[in-house]
Amino acid sequence: MKFQPGGNDTRCRECGFIEASGEIADDTPKAFERFLDSAPDYVPKRIRLNSLGGSLQAGIRLGEMFRARGFTTEVGSDRADPEGKPYFGARSSLRTPGVCASACAYAFLGGIERVLDEDSKLGVHRFYSKNALAQPAEKIFSGHDLDDTQKITAALVLYLVNMGVDAKVVALAATAGPDEMYWINLEQARDLRVIYEPRAWKPWRLEPFHGGAIAVSETNDATKRIVASCTRRLGPQVVLTNFDTSWDVASWFGQCRTNLFGGAHPVFGTEVDPAHVQIIKRKEGGAIIRFRLPTTAPRLTSPALFSFGSAAYPSACMSDQYEGSKANFEPTVRLAFANCFQD
Repeated sequence: MKFQPGGNDTRCRECGFIEASGEIADDTPKAFERFLDSAPDYVPKRIRLNSLGGSLQAGIRLGEMFRARGFTTEVGSDRADPEGKPYFGARSSLRTPGVCASACAYAFLGGIERVLDEDSKLGVHRFYSKNALAQPAEKIFSGHDLDDTQKITAALVLYLVNMGVDAKVVALAATAGPDEMYWINLEQARDLRVIYEPRAWKPWRLEPFHGGAIAVSETNDATKRIVASCTRRLGPQVVLTNFDTSWDVASWFGQCRTNLFGGAHPVFGTEVDPAHVQIIKRKEGGAIIRFRLPTTAPRLTSPALFSFGSAAYPSACMSDQYEGSKANFEPTVRLAFANCFQD
């Protein structure tokens, strides 16, 4: 397997990555260590895998290294972009679809965040030895071989559990022989936690509250939460909580409360006057920002807050952290606002 710089220096969290392509050999984990040792300190913690597999043990070891070092994994290839400006190293590239199969799939599962592009493919199958593949009908295997098979299966299950992945993946792999492949589709990947995006927002849901209901959406890692509600005393409101304790969220909220070109916050398709915005610094860390909406019914065109592309926000106040989920957004929030607005 070859490791090389990828991506470009566009200012976004996902723009730079390490491209890893080729067969996973026994010495691939060491090769990855050597690559990191020679890379600059700002090397992106994002690796893009394009491989048909190789050594199962090396694939698992590689996945464990990804997890220990805090890497995000992607499935896909890339192509050199001679007109681009590199993020690091001397190579700029653009993402293209790719394949990660067999041992590569287990390496992929080590990522703290795991991304499967829609046009890329992730595949698993039964593990096997080279002798078994060469002579599948021969009775040349001992009790030690059977013992090793059970040990490897147990190790795979334990690895998946430790990585937060549903162990049913091993059962799916068992349905495909050594010369076959079980391709995991996006829906299965989400259900089995094969792909995992900590910052992604869960679909909106209704929760009971004081005889009524509120609409709630939160990130997979539970670090951010949006609640839409309406009461007779407070009227319609949207409350965003960021539980992150690693930086001064309250100061950032405060800056963006008043520093607006358009003079109002775009919230769910309506405009909120800065005078109707309240910021609360949490004692435990993080902060809350509360938007009191006008009494006219909002259009509910977007769940995004502080979003890119909004003319109301200066660049310092735009963030993709608070884009929210579009799933169930309009009907769920409309029900939560039902006490305030009637059609």
